[in-house]
Formats: sequence, structure tokens, C-alpha cells
Amino acid sequence: MMGGYGMMGGAGVFGLLFTIVVLVDLILVGVWLWQQVSKK
Repeated sequence: MMGGYGMMGGAGVFGLLFTIVVLVDLILVGVWLWQQVSKK
């Protein structure tokens, strides 16, 4: 389904999804780090 098509036609959609995933990842890492700091 996604094969080699991702970069050709659906780059905008996949780029948007990738950006959202990265942002969520950064938020989760930030929360985790904040919890680690708070324990001390």
C-alpha cells in the first residue's frame, strides 16, 4: 500500500503525521524528564 508511493503522492499527509508523532514523542519525553527531576 505505502510502498514507494509515500514520497511521491502522499508526502504532505505522511509529513503531517510524522510531525505529529514527533511532537507527541517530544512532549512525552519532556513529561518523563520533568517527573525524573521532580523526584529529586
